[in-house]
Amino acid sequence: MWFGIVQLIGFAAGWAVTYYLYGEFFASLGSLGLGPNSTPAEVSAALGPIFQSMVPITAVSFAIEIVGLLFLTLAFRDLVKVNRGVFYVPMIFTIILVVGVAVAALGFIPLINSIPTLIAEVPTNSTSTLPPAFAAAMGNLLIDSIALVIAGILALIGIIGGQILGLWRVGTRYDQTLIKLGAIFTIIPLLNIVAPILVLIGAYEAKGRLVIQ
Repeated sequence: MWFGIVQLIGFAAGWAVTYYLYGEFFASLGSLGLGPNSTPAEVSAALGPIFQSMVPITAVSFAIEIVGLLFLTLAFRDLVKVNRGVFYVPMIFTIILVVGVAVAALGFIPLINSIPTLIAEVPTNSTSTLPPAFAAAMGNLLIDSIALVIAGILALIGIIGGQILGLWRVGTRYDQTLIKLGAIFTIIPLLNIVAPILVLIGAYEAKGRLVIQ
């Protein structure tokens, strides 16, 4: 239930932040006053505040996601006591998913923060060798990109073997079709917004049955 609640909070915050950032971005573009011959440094100075405002917001988004997954991991850990053979594997893979999201944060946040620096260091003269500052910025960008690839692999494995499989098995054990649907909807665009609601309702109904019993 707590996993579903935190996921809903994350989705609501994500939509609100996306709306704000897009509005802020396009509003800023209209007031930049950049001419056709603007230097990379001028472009970087103009766009810098936009990317800087994205850093704390992105960090909070990742934090909310990790908190929700930690609740799910703890839930699977408790269910291991009920049936180890069914819930142990989803618990392990959900931990892998948490690691994947954490690695994604470590790659994505520095990447956003480094974009203005990268723009500022774009060479304006055609030379055979890259300026050291620009080469260093590109190197950091490559490292962050590799971290995101690794995070993507870990997250994919964790989602399938942890979140989806685990929720499906919860729905099977407690005869809750809503939780099964929530597990499937997790990986379907747009429908994934409904998934936390289905999981929350299904878990609430399952809890009600257990209390009655």
